[in-house]
Amino acid sequence: MTDYYRNVDLEQGHTYELQYTSSNPTAILNKCRDINTEIAKLRQKRERQLHAAQQAVLDSTNSATDQQTRRKLDNVESEITAALRQTRDMVADLKHKLRSNPDGSAAVHTQVGLLGRNLQEEVKQMRKSQMVFDRTLREQVRRRYEIANPDATAEEIDSGVEGVISGQTQAFQIQGARRQEASDAQAAVANRSVAIRKIEQDLIELSHLSQEVAILVQQQEPLVDDINKNAQDTAENTAKANDHLVKAIFSARNARKYKWYILFVCLLILAIVIAVPIAWCEINHACGAK
Repeated sequence: MTDYYRNVDLEQGHTYELQYTSSNPTAILNKCRDINTEIAKLRQKRERQLHAAQQAVLDSTNSATDQQTRRKLDNVESEITAALRQTRDMVADLKHKLRSNPDGSAAVHTQVGLLGRNLQEEVKQMRKSQMVFDRTLREQVRRRYEIANPDATAEEIDSGVEGVISGQTQAFQIQGARRQEASDAQAAVANRSVAIRKIEQDLIELSHLSQEVAILVQQQEPLVDDINKNAQDTAENTAKANDHLVKAIFSARNARKYKWYILFVCLLILAIVIAVPIAWCEINHACGAK
């Protein structure tokens, strides 16, 4: 099977290896940007190529096109699933690097957390697409079974459809149809049954992948909360330090001002102490008298 990411990387002239990213914040942020770009491409692949391949299977009317369309669908599904697994590994590698450098900036941790949530959303949308397709295929098989068995009860139809889908019952033949039409109908039911069984396996794998990505996201959130709390505490401590510094500067200025006040008062007292005796002597003509 062709590796989706490796094709993209070779076209861009580089490869994504788990060792690509160092613990340098700039390198991690660049890696986040690259992986987010690939997730966006995956989303386009799911919305365009996967949807078109699914519709081709639903619209197929003969055994030849049934097999061709299902093979193409299998390839697209496998490429997307493999790319999702590789992206999970890349996100896990980034988170491992952040755990080894817990003092990294909040911006880096936030971006890696956002990357994990973007991947989680894409896995969710892939599961949703497969579930809708599975339901539509089952409806097609059911309609063909109802046409082939017009007198069957609802319970008999349910049981018969599940038997065909699970492979326990041979594909039924539509009554009154010509040989080629009957053969095409049987082939269509058989191919859709195989596609349904593959979707069931894909959904199990996607469910496991979704759980693994959810764990990665949950592991990241406490780190981001701790960093944000530390940043908030640092800001508060800095504000308090600045407040204390302002008060200290104000106190120092007041101390210098009070020092001059005290000096002035001391000089004033000294002047009074000297002036009073001199004035008394002048008034009483006692200074220097024999």
